[in-house]
Amino acid sequence: MAETGIDDGSGVLLRPARESDAERWLELLHDPDHVTYASPAFVVLPTGVEGIAEHIEKSRSTWEEHAPGTLVVTPSDDDGRFLGNISWRWTTGEKLGVAEIGYGIHPDARGRGVGRRAIVSLTRWLLSPDGRGLARVQLDHSVENEASCRVALAAGFEREGIRRAFLPLRDPAAPGGVRRHDVCLHGCTHVD
Repeated sequence: MAETGIDDGSGVLLRPARESDAERWLELLHDPDHVTYASPAFVVLPTGVEGIAEHIEKSRSTWEEHAPGTLVVTPSDDDGRFLGNISWRWTTGEKLGVAEIGYGIHPDARGRGVGRRAIVSLTRWLLSPDGRGLARVQLDHSVENEASCRVALAAGFEREGIRRAFLPLRDPAAPGGVRRHDVCLHGCTHVD
């Protein structure tokens, strides 16, 4: 783990957020694919860069504490270029040693392996005795999001099953503007 973030030599750096990330982070949060497949309906999306300030401060404080939170994904050789973000949280409590991760890649950075490398880097740190020393990392995605399934499999996460009607996502055509999606669950206990 680098002092400024996680860099495992894969070409991406995972670091705490900065004010300079706000505009691209906001663009990611309002990207139609991200809104459709990754942002639960109960999450209030910020409407301007000033709304990202709380996310930035939380990213910094959780990193300092090595607590669950969100990190920004950048190229290793350009830590000022926001490519996306990746986060982790406890799924069932810290005592079981199981974390869940989620990620979002800016539209102009998709299709280049950024998501896969970020997932592998964070998972390696979470499972490593030098990081968090966890037993398992998992992620899930809407079954309709085939790209996310490909990324999870490429990152070494095995497909484990379907959680029915698990994730409430925005859908203007659905009653109340929300539709519950089935999600595909993936898990990982080691990184090659």
